[in-house]
Amino acid sequence: MPARTQNINGLLGISENLYEAVMVMAKRARQINEEFYQKKRDHQILEELEGGFEDDFLNNEPDEIEIKEPVENEENPITHSLREFLNRKLAYHYESLKQ
Repeated sequence: MPARTQNINGLLGISENLYEAVMVMAKRARQINEEFYQKKRDHQILEELEGGFEDDFLNNEPDEIEIKEPVENEENPITHSLREFLNRKLAYHYESLKQ
């Protein structure tokens, strides 16, 4: 998916400043990415427990191994977090600093 220019005024209408908006979206993108990899790890663990690995797969040379996982067309986490931010689905607050 090609990159698109964003309307800065739209971001500033939601947040007090651009830096704040970018930091909120970046943190959400990291959360989305971690959720994706956690689901992937859980799926791999379940396959191992169910005997998803075949003996032929384990005995092949590294050059001969052919992985036949379907490639999922996942949305970019940054694009997803941007859409959530613009739709005002992200709630954030500041932690108070104790001195």
